[in-house]
Amino acid sequence: MVGLPVVGADIVHLDKNTFMWVQLTHFGEAPEGDMSAIAALIASPGYADDYASPFHIEQRPVEPPVHGRWWLSAIEAGSFEPTTAVEAEQRIRSWVDDQDWVDPSYRQPPDVLRRLQTVFDLLRVGKVYALSNPGDDAMHDYGAVTGGLGFHEFVVIDRANGTVHVVVASDD
Repeated sequence: MVGLPVVGADIVHLDKNTFMWVQLTHFGEAPEGDMSAIAALIASPGYADDYASPFHIEQRPVEPPVHGRWWLSAIEAGSFEPTTAVEAEQRIRSWVDDQDWVDPSYRQPPDVLRRLQTVFDLLRVGKVYALSNPGDDAMHDYGAVTGGLGFHEFVVIDRANGTVHVVVASDD
């Protein structure tokens, strides 16, 4: 299967002392059919991102192939379940603030919440799918470097623009 080209990427950093972020990666040329689009996404060199190394838009292959905390081979189109923009936003908002903070009343500052609005707007441009994270048995050698506070991934299929967006909320 031919993968999709990366056409852009953005990152939203949360409060500086949290090491939390939301990575947005944008892919072009989405084929017809949602599962076909997700399968083409997974086949893309730009999807093989460990989120621990700097992102390279030129799509250099990662060997052996990993994605986030897991071996890429543990992720397939069937690993994604339909969800809604509202559910995805709620999951991200909960992750943003509901951590085991030293200060239990801590909340991300207003400037972070304003920056996150771009993420929430992106979730509304198409059909949303959530990755069912593979188990610990699929974790690669340095997978624990990311996602200590959670690894939340959503794919947004934007048919109006022919693009597929990957939204990953995690930490390092």
